Amino acid sequence: MIAKVAPIRRLPQKISELDYSVESSMTDTIKIGHLVLIPFRNQNIFGIVTGLIDDSAGMIGKKIKPISELIWQQNAFTNEQLNFLKEISEFYSTPLGFILQSALLPLKKTKLKKLTPDFRIKATTSERKKPELWIYKNIEEKKNIFNESRDGQTLIIVPEISAIKSVIDCLQNPQNAIVVSGDLGDKELFDTWLKIRTGETKIIVGTRRALFMPWSNLQTIVVDDEANPGHKSSDMAPRLHAREAALMLAHAHGAKCILTGHTPSVESWYFAKAGIYSTQSLPSPLHSEDSILIDMRDERRGRNYSAISTELDDHLSQPGDIFLFINRKGSSSYVGCRDCGYVSKCPNCKRVLVYHENTSTLECHFCHTKIKIFLSCPQCHGTNVAMYGVGTQLLEHEIKKKNIVNKTIVRLDSDTVEIYDEKISGDKIIIGTQLAWEKIDWSKISLMSFLDADSSLFVPEYKMSENLWWQIRDAQFRLPEKATLLIQTGHTEHQVLANLTQVEKFYESESQERKLFSYPPFGYILKLYNGEKTADTSLRAATNLVNHLKALTKDQKNLIISSPLAFSPTYFKGLYFYGIIVKVGFEKYKQTTKFIGQNIPENWKFDPNPSNLLSF
Repeated sequence: MIAKVAPIRRLPQKISELDYSVESSMTDTIKIGHLVLIPFRNQNIFGIVTGLIDDSAGMIGKKIKPISELIWQQNAFTNEQLNFLKEISEFYSTPLGFILQSALLPLKKTKLKKLTPDFRIKATTSERKKPELWIYKNIEEKKNIFNESRDGQTLIIVPEISAIKSVIDCLQNPQNAIVVSGDLGDKELFDTWLKIRTGETKIIVGTRRALFMPWSNLQTIVVDDEANPGHKSSDMAPRLHAREAALMLAHAHGAKCILTGHTPSVESWYFAKAGIYSTQSLPSPLHSEDSILIDMRDERRGRNYSAISTELDDHLSQPGDIFLFINRKGSSSYVGCRDCGYVSKCPNCKRVLVYHENTSTLECHFCHTKIKIFLSCPQCHGTNVAMYGVGTQLLEHEIKKKNIVNKTIVRLDSDTVEIYDEKISGDKIIIGTQLAWEKIDWSKISLMSFLDADSSLFVPEYKMSENLWWQIRDAQFRLPEKATLLIQTGHTEHQVLANLTQVEKFYESESQERKLFSYPPFGYILKLYNGEKTADTSLRAATNLVNHLKALTKDQKNLIISSPLAFSPTYFKGLYFYGIIVKVGFEKYKQTTKFIGQNIPENWKFDPNPSNLLSF
């Protein structure tokens, strides 16, 4: 008998499984999914049996090394879980050995041999169940979803580690739940893995890491806050989206997949309207009576050039904590010349530099380059240099000058978040970026203001409007019922801001725009990118790949492959980056995605369903 074994090593994608012979003593016991020791080069390493074939398949006479040892008499992974892991490997073009390693308990030889775990196996069906979209408007409705009586194991996926506690707090019996995240140490992960595989644990709450656990009887998967951008992994392979991977996992196990949240993604809204997902309700306005749009154009006409509107200024002394949200640190968003239009940009990555008053420097928040502030324009040498926009440091300085009594001013950005004292007594004015959202006590907030809601609206990325939409509604969901939300903007007519009380109109308008460009949910997107030491080499490599892919797919009509596109920033970490965008029709999109992934060079990054198109 010959066994196909995936070594627990990061091998090239095309040789992720190797052939080993099975000794006669193991023939009756070895199964797919078994954890084994195999000879690999000059040592024995762990591997997972992924297939079994008899000698009649043409392997007779070949010199094949035998499997060294069977670790357990029962398989480490069920067929369903192994099929899911293979699917993830193929779909996200990630070596199978690396995926399996992420899904295994810490491989300590001595400790593994002492264990004789009772792996319970429940027969499941791979029959596809229609995904469900459940929308909650408040915390009580969220609790009801999590505490429904369910059979078997239930997995609750959250977007970030910081969200785990809020889900645990929603459970009626939190002591029965187990947590899975990237923060687990080897001992905790070892014990957690065994509890899930033996069926001892029924409720599992975790981040994307939890998708790779060894399920014995998975019946329900809940993806909470499914529109949250944190569900997408972009920095390392596999670059998966938790919602997408959860649907694959549910199909592999015949489990139910429930997508929840106060605000559905545009894709989920569309699929629910089309009947692809089942749903009992569609999104409705949140906190609409106490959400106020302030047109900053009127403030400028009234000669108020501050970042703080007159109405916000009138509320700064009110009781309770006040949260002033601005999505950038520093003193100003950029420095430029009024005469020639020059804008200060990073000499390395070409992104806009941000002025920091405390150091008198211009800093790049992407590659961390710092240069001294200039008094005259580097381009025209004029002295009409101005600072545009506002950052957390400048806002802090401006608030301090107001001498507001009985208020402690706190700045929460990447420079200060680690030293923030959550036990500060008394009322506070909190000036913060997105990092502040998981640090502050929302129950004490009486007023929140988006200082510059427009900052991301005109970035040329297709998900920017949706991300701001989710962010504003997330603030509305978190704020206490009697709190006020002020949104300062120079574009009150924008579909994100104009439709906060007409939710359906936002989704309809956004979906119409996406349809024009075949963006999700009207097509599937793949992002391929690569860095080289020179711009010419990078462009040439991208051009060659475009030509190669077009030749391979010339007969496919549902495929659009872009020309090479320079990334923003093009230069990053010593390399020049170019990318390719592939738009795939939803008909057979999985097969097409796998095919594209199999035909790109090993050094290229492969990102299905990306959060952005031309940046990291």
